[in-house]
Amino acid sequence: MEKYQNELLKDTLELLSFDGEEGKPLPGAPFGEGNRQCLDWFLSKAESFGFQTKNLDGYCGVADIGEGEAFGILGHLDTVPVGDGWTHNPYGEISGDVIYGRGVVDDRGPMLACLYAVKSLLDEGLIPKKRIRFIVGCNEETGWRCIKHFNTVEKMPDTGFSPDADFPVINCEKGIATITFEKNYSGNVEISGGTRPNVVPNVCTARIPDTADNLTIIEKSGLEYEIKDGRIVVTAHGKAAHAATPALGDNAIVKLLKALSDIDVDLKKIYNAFKTSDGKGAGLDLRDDVSGALTVNLGIISSHEKLKFTINIRYPVTVKKSTLIDILDKCLYDFTIAESEFQEPLYVDKNDVLVKTLLSTYNDVMGTNLDAISIGGGTYARALKHGVAFGPEFPGVESTIHMPDERTPISTYMNVFKIYREAIRRLCF
Repeated sequence: MEKYQNELLKDTLELLSFDGEEGKPLPGAPFGEGNRQCLDWFLSKAESFGFQTKNLDGYCGVADIGEGEAFGILGHLDTVPVGDGWTHNPYGEISGDVIYGRGVVDDRGPMLACLYAVKSLLDEGLIPKKRIRFIVGCNEETGWRCIKHFNTVEKMPDTGFSPDADFPVINCEKGIATITFEKNYSGNVEISGGTRPNVVPNVCTARIPDTADNLTIIEKSGLEYEIKDGRIVVTAHGKAAHAATPALGDNAIVKLLKALSDIDVDLKKIYNAFKTSDGKGAGLDLRDDVSGALTVNLGIISSHEKLKFTINIRYPVTVKKSTLIDILDKCLYDFTIAESEFQEPLYVDKNDVLVKTLLSTYNDVMGTNLDAISIGGGTYARALKHGVAFGPEFPGVESTIHMPDERTPISTYMNVFKIYREAIRRLCF
């Protein structure tokens, strides 16, 4: 497989060069010019490998090869914002034996590795026994409108996998709830923090009256501050992480609210509810044996016109949406829900043929004896009647998705390619 390495790395850098943050809608580019250019590039590459492709109005794309029952490989080309704190080029760089770039792990790199995996099998003269259907979306990070559009114009395969999570195989994905609360606010704190509900915020800033009491509180907090235009401007810095694994990050909003809770009663209520990612303060410390414990990320906050904040919850598969709402209504009785969006949990039995095939593939290639696992992340596998998430992150390896310097060692990337190649061979050839 070494003969594909240079070509795959070169194309990966090209794919990473496009801006994947959701941008201004344009004709044929509902999620911005960068995402449209990235989609065009991917479909063109698939065509060069012999696939038949369709661009579905810039929302997503399809690349098909083979005949018969469809097997889906679903992933996305959009990314979370690049953000601050990078020490390497966020639009693609190889330094030493490591590839850096937003999307190299989540999810452009894995999708390209899958495309190359199919190419390598075709190059051997193998003929697919199924219709392999790549579905590439451009709005996974901010709403799944790409998949919703796909379902209005195309038929979704029943079975497949999404290379957008972890190895060895994910047979269980927690439910996802994104909920925005708001209330009329007459306090003296101007606060702003966070960019996406599904990202642990790494910076949060507030402006408060320059009084002796406030200054004492802020000085004791140890947070960065300055006096400007008669206000104390205080900033908390944290560490970004994916909201599915909030413990890997350091929530800057929570850090700032801890200090401000001695100044403002409404902010104190939010802090007490969500100061820990297990949701215990809000009464959300729920778990089950199948999928584990609930997690919550306080992802966005602002006090412009109204006090508003957004949380992202990953809840166990046996927990009902109504239970979450009842608990939150009781805890945040003086806030109202401005917006809410839910994604149902996913669960496929460990003894299912798809799960067993993917699991055995991983274990055979890597020489391990691991079992299927549950995650808090949500993937396009939920769009399938019978689908799971499969890679690309390895057990015990630090995750850098949604963080500065998102990266993967070249050796790891090539192992990803080998695993996907063998899995697709077993399932589709």
